[in-house]
Amino acid sequence: MPAFLFILLVVLALLLGVFALPLVLLVPAPVLAIVVLAVRLGDAVRQGGAGALAARTRAAWRDGTGRPVWPGLIAVAAGAGVLTFGLERLYLATVTNGPRWGFDVALLAVVLGLLAAVVCAALASLAAAAVGRARGFGAGTVAGLLALIAVAAGTASAYLPLRASYLAEPERFPVVTNLGAGDLLIPFNAFLAALIWALPWPVLGAALGARTETTGRQRKVRDVWQLLLDLATADLPERRSAWGAALRAELAAIDPPAERRRFALGGVWAALRSGPPRGAWVWAAGVAVVVAGGSFAASRWSLEHGQGGILGFWVIVPNVLLFVVALATAWRTRSFGSGLRAGALAGLAALVAVLAVGIPEAVVWAHRKAGYLSTGDAVPPTWQAAVLDVLRPEFLVGMIVFWTMSAAGGAVLGAALSAALGRLRTGAPDDLATPAAH
Repeated sequence: MPAFLFILLVVLALLLGVFALPLVLLVPAPVLAIVVLAVRLGDAVRQGGAGALAARTRAAWRDGTGRPVWPGLIAVAAGAGVLTFGLERLYLATVTNGPRWGFDVALLAVVLGLLAAVVCAALASLAAAAVGRARGFGAGTVAGLLALIAVAAGTASAYLPLRASYLAEPERFPVVTNLGAGDLLIPFNAFLAALIWALPWPVLGAALGARTETTGRQRKVRDVWQLLLDLATADLPERRSAWGAALRAELAAIDPPAERRRFALGGVWAALRSGPPRGAWVWAAGVAVVVAGGSFAASRWSLEHGQGGILGFWVIVPNVLLFVVALATAWRTRSFGSGLRAGALAGLAALVAVLAVGIPEAVVWAHRKAGYLSTGDAVPPTWQAAVLDVLRPEFLVGMIVFWTMSAAGGAVLGAALSAALGRLRTGAPDDLATPAAH
């Protein structure tokens, strides 16, 4: 990794700090989705006027809800409702067990709800990409957004009656001492609110799925096996794009259904198991060094000045680091998947660094009667309790959720900016923004 990039990594993480956290978590995906929609709508108006835009909108709705999409949406809504009903019962049966289990069940449920929203965003984006590949960008966007709406509707159908019952008769529900009045069901509120963060991702997924071929025309999807292989090879880095094109061409020359299925599944597996991009291990090592050194420095500074724990450092600084790593890798490779894989590897390195420094530092804090390392409150009764506090699942899962959101934002921003700059340099159409042929 060049020295100036490493210095930039450290400076961004340590100086931007809390001011950068909302930017890396919340801004990239919505901004890019708005840009993609604006370009698509603008091109439609320039090509055929307002009438063409209305016609394309109606066609997008028709194609985005046609079979097999609308039966799938019904199944998604029903599945979300059944799953929510079961999770509600499980949560209410276990929420008071936190003191016995050694962690905050309600807080863990909140971060698991955020994680569920991230998973829903990924699945809706994948569905949008699949429909977009087969029927065009507009249809993919409609299908992906409706999938998120179906999840929200199914969840609300099971959650709202429970919430009404809780507000009417709170004495019938468990009492958790560290939750305020009316806050018992906050994990489900958090999930529904987090689905708002997921809304831009179907737009971006549809744009990826509807990418045009080098001829400027979108290939007709022949069957589900072509669709799977197209999606798996649509986001390969530049050095492997020719290999992906060769796979697609070879599949097109195969006619027997059984052979098409075997070849497509083999190609999908080969594309998905590609290792981390070049330089990813160097980035991961740099992130590990920064997180480990910063954690140690933050721990000792807080210990000497009585400033509380370092959980804030663990959430904020790795977020910015992973955002930069994913953005730089996606920029270099012009691939969202490569940026995400590099961010995942760097995130694993950051987690190892957090634990490698956090566990011994927690013991130091316990011996000095300074409180728990994470939050700085109370004094652990034993050093074992101090160590278990670092390993609390709600803290670890929460960090992983926020780190994942930052890496995804960096990857999508890097890939989009690289594609846009490449288009400006070469004058070629940007397949993430130009409308695909129907």
